[in-house]
Amino acid sequence: QRSLSAADARRRFGFAEASTDAGEVLDDPSLDAVFVVTRHSSHAALVCRALEAGKAVFVEKPLCLDERQLEAVLATIRRSGNDRLVVGFNRRFAPLLTEMRARFGDPAGPVLARYHVNAGALAATSWYRREDLEGSRFVGEGGHFVDTVSWWVGADPVEVTATPAGGDGDLQLDLRYPDGSLGVVTYLTHGHPRAPKETFDVTGGRRSARLDNFARTTVWTGRRRLVRRALGAPDKGQQAELEAFLRAVRTGGPMPIPLASLVATTSATFAAGTPTRPGAAPAS
Repeated sequence: QRSLSAADARRRFGFAEASTDAGEVLDDPSLDAVFVVTRHSSHAALVCRALEAGKAVFVEKPLCLDERQLEAVLATIRRSGNDRLVVGFNRRFAPLLTEMRARFGDPAGPVLARYHVNAGALAATSWYRREDLEGSRFVGEGGHFVDTVSWWVGADPVEVTATPAGGDGDLQLDLRYPDGSLGVVTYLTHGHPRAPKETFDVTGGRRSARLDNFARTTVWTGRRRLVRRALGAPDKGQQAELEAFLRAVRTGGPMPIPLASLVATTSATFAAGTPTRPGAAPAS
């Protein structure tokens, strides 16, 4: 961060101090938690430094960009003994979605979940296009959708297969879970701009549920159809996840997303960089 933007952020948001030196923040013994909200290429290194300094860490997605960086984070956790880490996978905290999950109930068996993402095209000048430095677009934001499916199923995937669906990073990610549940994430950049950006459908145990763009949910169980609509602007769970993280920091309780789940979700996004083609073995 440049000095002018740091000073502006301090003034606008009422921060007590502002600095362009990450070391000043990480070495401050009065701070219990650190938020890493920089560009993707710096996430892994800053997470490692913050964990080594004994801080609880909230890092915006992605946690890291490849398996080498992920192993560096895990090695830091083993070495420091500090696993107080959470990634900004906020969809699982969205009020409409958590209510939909509760109303769906226990299907007493596997489910089929489909997350359709109408991501839209990137501007020609977007820094997301610098894949050599910042990683692929799906690695950058695909964890949201994998995490949502895994949260719903209540387990981490045991097999991940990525298949290209055209150019510009379009793909389909297939997830298989221990109980036989299947998840599909379809990530597209060429859809109509007025079409819903995110839809999520789940079927199992003669029940069905659908989330429409965090504006409406529908659950079909037995003879009933339950419809709920968002009050006000769509809420994707950012505030609820931040509150859960801060509560864990204050109380010493567990982080709101288990470390094993963060690792499994992050690894699943890497499969998009090595998509399966006919005759190739799937990633697992």
